Amino acid sequence: MAYLRNALRVSSVLTSLATFTSAFPTIKERDSSCFPPEDSVASEITWIPCPPEVQAPEGLECGTYSVPINWDEPYGDKFDLGLVRLPAIASNLTTKIGSLFINPGGPGGRASELVGQLALGALPNEILLASFDIIGLDPRGVGLSHQVECDLSIYAERVSLFPQTQEELDKLVDKNKRFGQSCREKTGPLFEYLDTISAAKDHEAVRIALGNEPINFVGLSYGSQLGAQYAALFPDNIRTLVLDGILQHSQSEAQNILVETSSYNLGLTHFFEWATKDNSSALQGEDVSALWTSLIANATDSPIPASICDGTNCQTAVTGEDILFNAQKFLTTATAESSTSWSTLAAALHNASQGDASALSTPLNDPVAISYLGIGCLDWTHSTSLSLPSILAKQTMATQRAPLTQAASQMWQAQHACLGWPIPVKNPPTKLDVDTEATVLMVQSTADPNTGLPWALGMLEEVRNKVLVLREGDGHTSLGLGGETAEVIVGYLVSGEAPGEGLVLSS
Repeated sequence: MAYLRNALRVSSVLTSLATFTSAFPTIKERDSSCFPPEDSVASEITWIPCPPEVQAPEGLECGTYSVPINWDEPYGDKFDLGLVRLPAIASNLTTKIGSLFINPGGPGGRASELVGQLALGALPNEILLASFDIIGLDPRGVGLSHQVECDLSIYAERVSLFPQTQEELDKLVDKNKRFGQSCREKTGPLFEYLDTISAAKDHEAVRIALGNEPINFVGLSYGSQLGAQYAALFPDNIRTLVLDGILQHSQSEAQNILVETSSYNLGLTHFFEWATKDNSSALQGEDVSALWTSLIANATDSPIPASICDGTNCQTAVTGEDILFNAQKFLTTATAESSTSWSTLAAALHNASQGDASALSTPLNDPVAISYLGIGCLDWTHSTSLSLPSILAKQTMATQRAPLTQAASQMWQAQHACLGWPIPVKNPPTKLDVDTEATVLMVQSTADPNTGLPWALGMLEEVRNKVLVLREGDGHTSLGLGGETAEVIVGYLVSGEAPGEGLVLSS
């Protein structure tokens, strides 16, 4: 879940879709596809130049594809998925293979924006860009695919995700219920069907419309859950599948809290070690761990002003709870070798200690955060948060194991921001049995601050035909960081051949 948030932003109408020839038979030849139901969706996608409001870079093409709101009623009401395509770039190095789907995570991250970044050179790998049309399909409720809309004034209400009294718990449940109801009213019936199973079925329908060739899919962070659930549903329809920064959907609620909050705690520890020594750190020479602890305590007693916030774009004052939840995002893309976001976090903590916590304030108009709740509240249960004693017990458990984070994590948010949610869970956690002919490439950094190594190891039990590649180091996901691990991922996508077992890389 948590997020790769490397979120990101045409030509004449195409009347035919590109196809390719390879050693892989089509799904039709395998006679394994009985989805989607006959005549429930169109047979192909028409691509057009992206309209100005999409803010797409030159060369990107846009399309829409109508699918059922509820896949259990395939001939019922429909809505339009929005997607973009970066056509394969002609090269003497390789020939085009087909289409490659990529999902940036979240949930709530926009695949369309990620592909837009790729068009601008975010991943300068000529072989990858020449081998595939890269497809950015925004999941239902995200971006171009009917973005979730809610009453943001309710979202902005100050209610703690760490209730300490029954009155505080009642306020949290009431806020969540009213906010969810506002989303249902503003978004429409689609809001009840934002679960990952439905999104996986959307991807299958689009795959077929693109030519019915076996899918190539890269799932980053939450995208790994989407990819794994797709593979469990459609195991015979896969050429390559990369799960990078792995989220395991089947663990218990308590275990999920432990995994993520301890992973975040580890990431903070590495950041503190770097921040006190590195020349680019605004905290060089300081005891950063002590500063962190003091800052949170002080902000809890007296929230710190956020000078750039007016109460509509972000909160005007920053609490200790805000710092605990919002610092995690700065650890996502950083390593000791590539420390831009670590430098940003060091500056944010320094400025907060001087009385301006703007960089650590909670955004109030972030569509990714809104979609995160719309999807997450249909995917994750919260049975251990129904009573105050159980919530307090979970907080004690997490704080004992990860004292720097004090239970704060995206998983804590998923369990407690959904209390009282008016839409029932549709995709509850359950252990998968992914049995694919294609070898699944699983990639995990050893100090990922969001999706910890225990989740990747847990997924080894759920995916039969797989290879796990470890990257020693920090940062959430590996493809976007470049280095040896990214080269292995690209090599697998192009060749269709996974590396050998036991590969551990340093970059």
